[in-house]
Amino acid sequence: MATIETDIDVEALKKSGKRGRALVNYAYNVLLYDGEKLLHTAIHAGATAVDTQQAASIIGYEPVTLYKWSSSGDGPLTPMRIGGKPLWKVRDLRNLLGIAV
Repeated sequence: MATIETDIDVEALKKSGKRGRALVNYAYNVLLYDGEKLLHTAIHAGATAVDTQQAASIIGYEPVTLYKWSSSGDGPLTPMRIGGKPLWKVRDLRNLLGIAV
């Protein structure tokens, strides 16, 4: 597996005062992180799952594709559901991309 070597602004993440998925949301919505940078942030934050928009950004697919996988159950990833909302495991995203921590 490949290792992840992405520059994330750890100081900006710390200044936000957020943790876990809230930190991933901050990185995605405020710092505009995407792709491997967002995945690295999720790993750094200790987030176990991300939402569909973030997962699609990480793996380079359109969110509609992940929604189809979620509803049909025939994609390479299967989401977990919390309150009926699909969340995608960071571990599964890493494995799909072949990225070790």
